[in-house]
Order: sequence, then C-alpha cells, then structure tokens
Amino acid sequence: MTRLLASLAALGTLLPAFLPAAADASRGQRTMFEDTGQLLESGPEIRAHTLDELKALGVNIVKVRVQWHELAPEPGAESKPAFDAADPSAYPQAPFAKYDDLVLQASQRGFRIFLMFSPPAPEWATARGERSGHIGVRRPDPEEFAAFVRAIGIRYGGAFGGLPKVSMWSIWNEPNHPQFIQPLSERLGGRLTPSAPHQYRRLYVAARQALGETGHDRDTILFGEILPIGSRRLGALRNIRPIQWLREFFCVDSRYRPLRGRAARVRGCSRFPRIRTSGFAYHAYSRPTGPRTRVANPDDATIGQIVRVERALDRIARTRRVRRKLPIYNTEFGIQTNPPDCVGFGAPLEDQASHINEAEYISWTRPRVRSYSNYLLIDDRIHLDRPPGSNARYGGFQSGLRFGENALLCESPTLRFGFAEEKPGYAAFRTPLWVRQLGPRQVEVFGRARPRGRGEQVIEILRSRRVVRTITARGYFRVRLRTNPRGTWQLRWTDGAQTYRSRTARAVPDGSRSTGAARR
Repeated sequence: MTRLLASLAALGTLLPAFLPAAADASRGQRTMFEDTGQLLESGPEIRAHTLDELKALGVNIVKVRVQWHELAPEPGAESKPAFDAADPSAYPQAPFAKYDDLVLQASQRGFRIFLMFSPPAPEWATARGERSGHIGVRRPDPEEFAAFVRAIGIRYGGAFGGLPKVSMWSIWNEPNHPQFIQPLSERLGGRLTPSAPHQYRRLYVAARQALGETGHDRDTILFGEILPIGSRRLGALRNIRPIQWLREFFCVDSRYRPLRGRAARVRGCSRFPRIRTSGFAYHAYSRPTGPRTRVANPDDATIGQIVRVERALDRIARTRRVRRKLPIYNTEFGIQTNPPDCVGFGAPLEDQASHINEAEYISWTRPRVRSYSNYLLIDDRIHLDRPPGSNARYGGFQSGLRFGENALLCESPTLRFGFAEEKPGYAAFRTPLWVRQLGPRQVEVFGRARPRGRGEQVIEILRSRRVVRTITARGYFRVRLRTNPRGTWQLRWTDGAQTYRSRTARAVPDGSRSTGAARR
C-alpha cells in the first residue's frame, strides 16, 4: 500500500493543477469507471486519492461490485447459518467497512454510485452436490439472493447508519460466461439449450422486487452485464453469444416470436414474468484490432456493432416483454494493451489512445447508449512467478490507463515501465479527440472538454499546430470543417491561467458504415 500511495502521489500530486474537473456530458452520455483494486482493496488513503483522480478525469459514475460471497456469513459452508439474510445488521460488519467508506467518499465528491450485485454466491445458496470448477455459481438460489439484495437495499437506502442512498444498481455479472453462472447449457426438450439465461431471469426478477420493496423502486436498475462475444466448442456452449442470450432471456425464438408449448415449458417461461428494468447493461469490449473490427457472427456484438443489440431489443419489444427503445448502458469497457499483455489479447500499446477515443465516439453517436465506461485505472499485476507467455501470468486485466506492478517489455525480462506510469490512453480518456475524414476537403472533429467549471468553454481546433476553428462548447461536441484533412489535429483551451491540450491525432477514413454510427 505504501508503495502504491507513494507512486501515485509522485505522479498525481499535480492533478488538481493540470487536470480539468468533471463536466456534465452533453446529450445524455455519462462517464463511468470501475477499479476494485484501487477503490476497495487498497485502503482508505488510496481510495481517496483514486476518487480525486477520477474526478479530475471527468468521471460521473463510480461502479462497485458488491460480492455476495465476501459479505455473507460462513460463505464456504454447505448449510446456511442461522441468521436473517434480509437484515443488514445480521451480517458480519467488518467486510462492509470498505464499501461503506467508498460510498461515503464517493458521495461527498459528487459521484453517482453504481452498485452491481456480483457472484460468487455463498456455497449454502447454491445447488448441493454439484461442483462446477468455480465456487458459488452453480444454480444460485433466487430467494436467498433476494434476501441478500434486500439487506443491501436497506443498508444503502439513505436511512441506515448515516450512509447515503444509492440509486443505481445492476444484477449479477456476465451471466453468459461459465465463470459466473453454471450450467450455461443443458439438454432441455431433447437438445442442448442455453439454461443460464433462464436461471438469470429468476435471479433478476427476485432481486428487482427486493430493491423495489426497500425504497429503490424508482432507481436505475439494470439487467444483463453480459459479454459481447460467444463461442461453441465440442458441442457445448462456452460464452453464450449476447444476442442469443437476449432471445433466451426473453423466451423468443430465432425469429423473435414468443416460445410456446414444450419449448417454453422446459425453459420455465410458460408464464413469462413482467420484466421491469431501466436498461440493458453491456460489456461492449472490442477486438484488439479496434472498435471498427467487425465480428462475423450476427449474434455477437462488440461496441462497433452495438446497433445489433438495439435491433434485437426492438424486435423483442414488439412482444411487449420489454419496453420500447430500452436504453443501453456500457457498464464495462477498456482497451487491453500489449505490452504488458503478451499473450495476444492486447492491442498494440501505441493504439490504445485512438481505440479509446473511437470507442467513445461510437458510443456517443448511438442515441440509446447512456454511458461510456473504462475498466481499471491501474493494470492488474503480472505474476512473474508463473510461466512466461501463459494466461496464468497475465490472468488479470491490463486495460488500465496506468501500468501496474511488473509491467514488462514483452521481449525482455527487465522492467521497462514504472509502476503507475501513464499509458497513452490516459490523456485520451481525459480529453477525447476523434477526427474522421469525410472527403478530400472535409473532416468531422469529435471531442469532449472537461474544464474546471460547469459552463461553456472556448475551444480551439488545431491542424498541424494552426488554429482552423474556434468553437464554444460544453462537454461533448462534434463539428464538420471544410479543410485539408492532412496533418495532425489537437484541441486546446484555456481555463483561467491554465491551458489544456488533447493528444494529437490524425484523421481516419470515414468508418460510419462499419461502426453503425448515427446522428443524435
């Protein structure tokens, strides 16, 4: 902890002087951030410093995973201990200390707090006699889960122990991935069929009711939190494809007609429940080659194909099983980088900045997408005691805006990057800039000013260091210019005595067809 705080202090003590404070995103898109290591696991001093840094980076929403297994009494026991699971005072209080402190500190700084109820479950709330390779994910009990949700809803309902009210929630994490819910598939009606969406539907309905009963009925409550790409191996489903998962969750067939008869009965949806939700939470990660990379299977959808999710939800809405024009929340996203991830999942380090800015641009152009997210401020540590080139060595995420511990240059056993050193994506996240070439003498410039004040800013758009347009904007903006697209582009503005600059970028060919970009 001491090393982390010292390193962050050395890099971050100048943040108040050099980073603009948060500003409201225009057109409804909010900026979200999640980093469990820095916000929960590293102690109150680093928590406070991280929250200050996120504020300076322009973050609006802080996302926190509330882990059921961690907070429950005797989580490894097969039989439930004697306690009232719906009473927040009946739980061991020590594990709540870091959550309470984070909720308090984040609230004091003006963040909106977003709590996600997360697996694993305590073993006593899962199916007995079945082992899955991951603890707490085998057929979690909806009634026990609802009791846990009631306890958290009461604790963060604004009238418990001086804690502030939380008003944004989501249910479970990645229920299309076998690490978080099992079984993913079973033989239902004589054929291999996804079963995880139907387990999840029961969990969601029970949790949604529990939140409503504890004073959160009008809060933002999301369902989903699913991965963007699936696969099929050896006849068994592994990572259910997101569009397929949506169809199964809402019990419709491949033509979006409600399932009837045996097909509905084996899935437990002969009487489909009312789905009350504020929106669909989505982990819209992209391929390492960038957001515009198309994924071939129509049931997959990265951030570049988010329109596929919109269309699926619209077709489902025709069945009246979900409301029309349901909002989509990007609740987990980031660009994994190589280095330090040397096993093929990372984008080249020098591409991180442009990928981050393009993804935010795509997100902003979709009217129903309400948030843009980044997962991790600081990379997970690399485990040097594990075999080089193995997934175990890079088992965490390297999608941070700063390097973590043991960040190596992949071809060398020596340390190359300093702990908490900024990656290229840091400046890109702080001040987004994306320039599209629309024709021989026309460009579109997208950006976001994150000034100290909440008012409008006079922003200069530079091409090859010369001002080509001065605009007045607040938060996000997009302008079209008739000018030569060649050269480098940058944003610059002054707030008081401080001048702020974005990264430099080059115009890229129009990618609207591949991204599904649309005007707001």
